[in-house]
Amino acid sequence: MISHMRNLYLFAFFLVIYEFTAYSANDMIMPGMIEVVKQFNAPISYVALSLSLYMLGECAIQLWLGPLAEKYGKRKAILYGNFSFLIFTLIIATSTSIEQFMLGRWLQGSGMAFIAMGYALIHEKFNDKNAVRIIAIMGNVSILAPLIGPLIGGVIVSVSNWHYVFVLSLILGSISLIGLYRYAPESNTNNDQMNFRKILIHYREIAYSANFMQGVCSILFAAMPLLIWIGIAPNLILYNLKLSYSKFIIYQMIAIGGLSVSSLVIQFLAGKWELHQLIRRGCYISLGGIILSLIGSQSINIIAIGIFIYSFGLGLSNGSIIRIIMSNKNLSQSMTASLMTFIQTLAFALGIELSDFFCNKFNYSGFSFTFACTIFAIIATLVTRKFAKANESRNWQ
Repeated sequence: MISHMRNLYLFAFFLVIYEFTAYSANDMIMPGMIEVVKQFNAPISYVALSLSLYMLGECAIQLWLGPLAEKYGKRKAILYGNFSFLIFTLIIATSTSIEQFMLGRWLQGSGMAFIAMGYALIHEKFNDKNAVRIIAIMGNVSILAPLIGPLIGGVIVSVSNWHYVFVLSLILGSISLIGLYRYAPESNTNNDQMNFRKILIHYREIAYSANFMQGVCSILFAAMPLLIWIGIAPNLILYNLKLSYSKFIIYQMIAIGGLSVSSLVIQFLAGKWELHQLIRRGCYISLGGIILSLIGSQSINIIAIGIFIYSFGLGLSNGSIIRIIMSNKNLSQSMTASLMTFIQTLAFALGIELSDFFCNKFNYSGFSFTFACTIFAIIATLVTRKFAKANESRNWQ
């Protein structure tokens, strides 16, 4: 039993490495995107487009991934995803044109889709408290990558060139593949022949199930300001304010640092605060941070502090919302994770492009950035409060 649990936690550990690798592969290159577009003589808009294509690559296979994982097993899906991520990363590292670079980004983004199968395995193998604790770490790693990724990427770009960002991704991805091959557990498989009509029907059942759409909307609106920060911060700090890479790294550390703090705090609050309390209080903290950024939008220092407060609140609520969504044992967890990730990723890509279009009209000013974030934060508060109220009777299991 002890050995079994040890292997499960080692699986979670290497899954976190893969998750960090997949997300940081995007975030490490963001400080270098200015150099990429210069090298390939591409317009500045390609900076945000790079992030959107990466996320759309995840969407491309997500809905098919859930049924395939049900049929062949989540373990095989995760291993295949990790391996394909390495191949697509190599394509980017050797690209010779902006078109090849963007194609590689789209293909590489598909590697993120397989992380959802890892989440499904976590929910399948752990109870409420352990799942929320692990998901809090994993969920924050996926967004903590903007903290560590730009730091590493900024150092690499400042001393070398952007190609080596992807060399590092290849190394980390290889480590995660070895670990996942050793420790990823087997899951139940379904030997029935895949039926397109049955797949659609089950996705419909998931979409109309209790908590699903409201929970998904809560997550995507709540996380949107962070995605906007990831996609637009290089233009805001490096392009508009013309600050250095070192300043960019410092502001990233401040802004996203709230996630690292929340991932530690949640280890103590899990089981002490009710799930709906974590969700509601985290939501209010996030809104307060965004409003502070809007009020102080003329100062990048205040914007960064406001995003820190926002990201702390996001870290408190995110894991609990995901756990509630994934708790319906009558539905396929693989397909639930796939549909949730597909909807969120598509919405994130659209939100980033719309926000980039808006901010571009105002030359990526601090006010345009914080105004866009505030709109999403207000909507997130309204939706998340309703979701928390609907789950006040949901106790820890």
